Amino acid sequence: MNSELTFRVLFFVLFIVWHAIRVYYALKGRTPGQKRSSQERWQEAVQREGKTFTVLWSIHNAYWFIAILLYLIGPDWMIWAQLPIPDWIRWTGVGLAVASLPLLLWAHHTLGKQWSKLLELKGEHKLVTSGPYSRVRHPIYTHWLMINAALIMVSANLPLLIFYPFSIILIYKRIGNEERMLLRQFGDEYRAYMRRTGRLLPRFRRET
Repeated sequence: MNSELTFRVLFFVLFIVWHAIRVYYALKGRTPGQKRSSQERWQEAVQREGKTFTVLWSIHNAYWFIAILLYLIGPDWMIWAQLPIPDWIRWTGVGLAVASLPLLLWAHHTLGKQWSKLLELKGEHKLVTSGPYSRVRHPIYTHWLMINAALIMVSANLPLLIFYPFSIILIYKRIGNEERMLLRQFGDEYRAYMRRTGRLLPRFRRET
């Protein structure tokens, strides 16, 4: 097996494991008897995050899906998209992706049934401040940024690289939307939580 095929297989395996974890916890957190159509989910997303963000997020997800599919298929006419990245950097990406998965599992396990792909609060929603959430408010987004950076390193793929800054902007926008929702729900409790935790990385110096 040549090195390029090796990295493509590793990329595929890491991508599948990442999304299998997300699907498992999405199914685990599903409310029995509650099934929403695609139109209902779209309307809920627009209501919570605004139409502009929802459209941009949909375009973002479609772009990533197409870019990843084209990379995995690997036709000859996609050779132009291959970046001249040394193998040791690509293996570093594999290591970073593998190292990020326990964080994802830990965060999902800590949230339990309260996690949702949508920006929403479930019935009797409680503010979780244990596990990774004792130091970081959004460890799942931390993982998202880590594993996507890692997969870009593994793939050495130009279309994924040039779109990554746009992903970062959208993630920060979504974090802002989520924190406003949590502030409305939990008020001073969440403000106190924000002062002692970091957004994406641990805060070593807490605010007073």
